[in-house]
Amino acid sequence: MSPLLTLLLESVSKLILKSNSSSCHLDPAPTPLLKLCHSAISAPISHFINASLTSASLPLPLKTAAVTPVLKKPNLDPSVLSNYRPISNLPFISKLLESTVAAQLQSFLVDNNLFDPFQSGFRPLYSTETALVKVVNDLLLSSDSGSLSILLLLDLSSAFDTVSHDLLISRLSDLGISGTALSWFSSYLSGRQFYIPVKDF
Repeated sequence: MSPLLTLLLESVSKLILKSNSSSCHLDPAPTPLLKLCHSAISAPISHFINASLTSASLPLPLKTAAVTPVLKKPNLDPSVLSNYRPISNLPFISKLLESTVAAQLQSFLVDNNLFDPFQSGFRPLYSTETALVKVVNDLLLSSDSGSLSILLLLDLSSAFDTVSHDLLISRLSDLGISGTALSWFSSYLSGRQFYIPVKDF
Protein backbone atom coordinates (compact mmCIF):
# COMPACT_ATOMS: atom_id res chain seq x y z
CA MET A 1 0.00 0.00 0.00
CA SER A 2 1.34 3.41 -0.94
CA PRO A 3 1.51 6.11 1.75
CA LEU A 4 -1.88 7.29 2.99
CA LEU A 5 -3.36 9.76 0.54
CA THR A 6 -3.41 13.44 1.46
CA LEU A 7 -6.77 15.17 1.57
CA LEU A 8 -8.04 18.03 -0.56
CA LEU A 9 -9.50 21.07 1.19
CA GLU A 10 -13.00 20.31 -0.11
CA SER A 11 -12.86 16.80 1.35
CA VAL A 12 -11.97 18.14 4.80
CA SER A 13 -14.82 20.66 4.67
CA LYS A 14 -17.31 17.90 3.82
CA LEU A 15 -15.87 15.69 6.55
CA ILE A 16 -16.36 18.44 9.14
CA LEU A 17 -19.98 18.99 8.10
CA LYS A 18 -20.75 15.24 8.22
CA SER A 19 -19.24 14.83 11.67
CA ASN A 20 -21.29 14.01 14.74
CA SER A 21 -22.15 17.17 16.68
CA SER A 22 -21.21 15.73 20.08
CA SER A 23 -18.43 17.63 21.83
CA CYS A 24 -15.51 16.61 24.01
CA HIS A 25 -14.12 18.89 26.70
CA LEU A 26 -10.67 18.30 25.20
CA ASP A 27 -11.74 20.54 22.30
CA PRO A 28 -11.12 24.29 22.45
CA ALA A 29 -14.62 24.95 21.07
CA PRO A 30 -17.92 23.01 20.85
CA THR A 31 -18.27 20.87 17.74
CA PRO A 32 -21.46 22.65 16.50
CA LEU A 33 -19.49 25.93 16.50
CA LEU A 34 -16.62 24.32 14.60
CA LYS A 35 -19.09 23.04 12.00
CA LEU A 36 -20.54 26.54 11.59
CA CYS A 37 -17.01 27.87 10.99
CA HIS A 38 -15.97 25.03 8.67
CA SER A 39 -15.04 27.36 5.80
CA ALA A 40 -12.55 29.19 8.03
CA ILE A 41 -11.01 26.18 9.77
CA SER A 42 -10.90 23.67 6.88
CA ALA A 43 -7.54 24.90 5.59
CA PRO A 44 -5.55 24.57 8.85
CA ILE A 45 -7.22 21.24 9.67
CA SER A 46 -6.46 19.98 6.16
CA HIS A 47 -2.82 21.04 6.59
CA PHE A 48 -2.61 19.23 9.94
CA ILE A 49 -4.17 15.99 8.64
CA ASN A 50 -1.91 15.95 5.59
CA ALA A 51 1.15 16.63 7.75
CA SER A 52 0.24 13.70 9.99
CA LEU A 53 -0.27 11.35 7.02
CA THR A 54 2.95 12.32 5.23
CA SER A 55 5.12 12.31 8.38
CA ALA A 56 3.59 9.05 9.64
CA SER A 57 3.07 10.45 13.13
CA LEU A 58 0.26 11.47 15.44
CA PRO A 59 0.93 14.04 18.18
CA LEU A 60 0.45 12.85 21.76
CA PRO A 61 -2.41 15.30 22.57
CA LEU A 62 -4.50 13.64 19.87
CA LYS A 63 -3.83 10.21 21.38
CA THR A 64 -5.27 11.24 24.74
CA ALA A 65 -8.86 10.27 25.55
CA ALA A 66 -11.22 11.50 28.24
CA VAL A 67 -13.07 8.47 29.62
CA THR A 68 -16.51 8.87 31.18
CA PRO A 69 -17.88 5.89 33.18
CA VAL A 70 -21.58 5.42 32.46
CA LEU A 71 -23.87 2.92 34.20
CA LYS A 72 -24.87 0.12 31.82
CA LYS A 73 -28.43 0.22 33.22
CA PRO A 74 -30.04 2.87 35.43
CA ASN A 75 -31.04 0.37 38.13
CA LEU A 76 -27.53 -1.04 38.66
CA ASP A 77 -25.56 -0.42 41.84
CA PRO A 78 -23.26 2.58 41.19
CA SER A 79 -20.78 1.37 43.82
CA VAL A 80 -19.89 -1.71 41.71
CA LEU A 81 -17.26 -0.77 39.13
CA SER A 82 -18.18 -3.60 36.75
CA ASN A 83 -21.61 -1.99 36.31
CA TYR A 84 -20.02 0.86 34.35
CA ARG A 85 -19.27 1.12 30.65
CA PRO A 86 -16.31 3.39 29.79
CA ILE A 87 -17.17 5.95 27.11
CA SER A 88 -13.97 7.19 25.47
CA ASN A 89 -13.99 10.71 23.98
CA LEU A 90 -11.29 11.98 21.64
CA PRO A 91 -10.57 15.50 20.35
CA PHE A 92 -12.53 16.59 17.27
CA ILE A 93 -9.45 16.74 15.01
CA SER A 94 -8.44 13.26 16.12
CA LYS A 95 -11.85 11.91 15.12
CA LEU A 96 -11.58 13.61 11.71
CA LEU A 97 -8.17 12.03 11.17
CA GLU A 98 -9.48 8.61 12.23
CA SER A 99 -12.40 8.90 9.79
CA THR A 100 -9.99 9.82 7.00
CA VAL A 101 -7.69 6.86 7.59
CA ALA A 102 -10.57 4.42 8.17
CA ALA A 103 -12.13 5.36 4.83
CA GLN A 104 -8.81 4.93 2.99
CA LEU A 105 -8.07 1.61 4.69
CA GLN A 106 -11.53 0.26 3.93
CA SER A 107 -11.22 1.34 0.30
CA PHE A 108 -7.84 -0.43 0.08
CA LEU A 109 -9.26 -3.65 1.55
CA VAL A 110 -12.28 -3.61 -0.77
CA ASP A 111 -10.28 -2.76 -3.92
CA ASN A 112 -7.83 -5.57 -3.23
CA ASN A 113 -10.46 -8.09 -2.09
CA LEU A 114 -8.78 -8.54 1.29
CA PHE A 115 -11.85 -8.86 3.50
CA ASP A 116 -12.51 -12.32 4.87
CA PRO A 117 -15.54 -13.65 2.96
CA PHE A 118 -17.32 -14.40 6.24
CA GLN A 119 -16.65 -11.04 7.90
CA SER A 120 -19.85 -9.11 8.49
CA GLY A 121 -18.75 -6.41 10.94
CA PHE A 122 -17.18 -3.11 9.84
CA ARG A 123 -17.76 -3.90 6.19
CA PRO A 124 -19.94 -2.08 3.63
CA LEU A 125 -23.31 -3.76 2.92
CA TYR A 126 -22.74 -6.34 5.68
CA SER A 127 -24.13 -6.50 9.21
CA THR A 128 -25.18 -8.85 12.00
CA GLU A 129 -28.30 -9.54 9.92
CA THR A 130 -26.28 -10.81 6.95
CA ALA A 131 -24.23 -13.00 9.29
CA LEU A 132 -27.41 -14.43 10.81
CA VAL A 133 -28.93 -15.10 7.37
CA LYS A 134 -25.72 -16.94 6.34
CA VAL A 135 -25.74 -19.13 9.48
CA VAL A 136 -29.46 -19.96 9.22
CA ASN A 137 -29.11 -20.77 5.51
CA ASP A 138 -26.16 -23.11 6.17
CA LEU A 139 -28.11 -24.88 8.91
CA LEU A 140 -31.15 -25.32 6.67
CA LEU A 141 -29.02 -26.66 3.79
CA SER A 142 -27.34 -29.08 6.16
CA SER A 143 -30.70 -30.21 7.52
CA ASP A 144 -32.11 -30.69 4.00
CA SER A 145 -29.16 -32.92 3.12
CA GLY A 146 -29.86 -35.11 6.18
CA SER A 147 -26.77 -34.00 8.10
CA LEU A 148 -26.60 -33.04 11.75
CA SER A 149 -25.26 -29.64 12.75
CA ILE A 150 -23.72 -28.25 15.90
CA LEU A 151 -23.54 -24.48 16.37
CA LEU A 152 -20.83 -23.15 18.69
CA LEU A 153 -20.97 -19.46 19.66
CA LEU A 154 -18.15 -17.57 21.35
CA ASP A 155 -18.79 -14.27 23.13
CA LEU A 156 -15.56 -12.37 23.76
CA SER A 157 -16.00 -9.84 26.55
CA SER A 158 -14.32 -6.53 25.68
CA ALA A 159 -12.79 -8.13 22.58
CA PHE A 160 -11.32 -4.87 21.26
CA ASP A 161 -9.50 -4.29 24.55
CA THR A 162 -7.67 -7.61 24.21
CA VAL A 163 -6.17 -7.04 20.74
CA SER A 164 -2.37 -7.02 20.74
CA HIS A 165 -1.14 -3.89 18.97
CA ASP A 166 2.02 -5.66 17.79
CA LEU A 167 -0.10 -8.45 16.35
CA LEU A 168 -2.38 -5.93 14.66
CA ILE A 169 0.58 -4.13 13.04
CA SER A 170 1.91 -7.51 11.88
CA ARG A 171 -1.48 -8.37 10.38
CA LEU A 172 -1.64 -5.02 8.54
CA SER A 173 1.82 -5.74 7.13
CA ASP A 174 0.63 -9.18 5.96
CA LEU A 175 -2.19 -7.44 4.08
CA GLY A 176 0.32 -5.41 2.08
CA ILE A 177 0.32 -2.20 4.09
CA SER A 178 3.88 -0.90 4.37
CA GLY A 179 6.09 2.16 4.40
CA THR A 180 4.62 5.45 5.61
CA ALA A 181 1.14 3.96 5.98
CA LEU A 182 2.30 1.20 8.32
CA SER A 183 4.45 3.67 10.27
CA TRP A 184 1.40 5.91 10.74
CA PHE A 185 -0.59 3.02 12.22
CA SER A 186 2.33 2.23 14.54
CA SER A 187 2.37 5.84 15.71
CA TYR A 188 -1.40 5.84 16.13
CA LEU A 189 -1.38 2.74 18.34
CA SER A 190 1.64 3.61 20.49
CA GLY A 191 1.80 5.91 23.49
CA ARG A 192 -1.93 6.31 23.92
CA GLN A 193 -3.18 7.81 27.17
CA PHE A 194 -6.50 8.35 28.90
CA TYR A 195 -7.86 9.95 32.01
CA ILE A 196 -11.16 10.06 33.87
CA PRO A 197 -12.43 13.58 34.63
CA VAL A 198 -13.54 14.03 38.26
CA LYS A 199 -16.43 16.41 38.82
CA ASP A 200 -16.46 18.80 41.75
CA PHE A 201 -19.22 18.02 44.23
